[in-house]
Amino acid sequence: MAVVLAALGYIAASTLTEPERRIGKMLVSALPNGQKTADTIDAANARLNSIAMLTKQVRDPAVKAEANDFIAATKDLVQYVTRDTSAYPTLRHYITVYGEQTEKLLRSYVDVESSGARDQIATARIETIEALQVLEQTAAGELSRAVSAKTLGITADSDAIQRLARMDGYDDVAPSPVPSSAADEGRHAPSQTPSGGPAHQSDQKTDAQ
Repeated sequence: MAVVLAALGYIAASTLTEPERRIGKMLVSALPNGQKTADTIDAANARLNSIAMLTKQVRDPAVKAEANDFIAATKDLVQYVTRDTSAYPTLRHYITVYGEQTEKLLRSYVDVESSGARDQIATARIETIEALQVLEQTAAGELSRAVSAKTLGITADSDAIQRLARMDGYDDVAPSPVPSSAADEGRHAPSQTPSGGPAHQSDQKTDAQ
């Protein structure tokens, strides 16, 4: 009896001293749906580990590259959920629907590739690459869908701030034009010659004549 009580006491003490899990910097217990989010992240990471192990067995560099791109895109989604736990249903849906299919796809490809049947390997290679490309795009789409809720929230907050300002009599206050981002400026910048001026080859030829 004393041994049983001692064992129970040890288990209780271990439970009390074990640090509570965190998602990001927050305790799981302090987050809405914290445990569900933690379980979803665990399931996603477990699936990704299985897919990564299969990817290491792939010989074809193109298939391997596409599989690694899928893993990276899915990790981006997982990482976002650690910052915004309200997006965990999106990750859970993605892993449930696509994660198992991806693992099954790669497992089948590895089996075909190791068979030595060259005609079948060629067909399997094309189909696998196409499927992995779709999966990578789907992961990016799911991330965009998860982030869109935040974007809608920003829009709502912006509208509310401007409406409150008008109610307080600031009718003549208008937002300044929003400058383009660095990415937009780079995309719309004119092409230039090494000297720094715009490239007009036809004008240069005319001047030479």
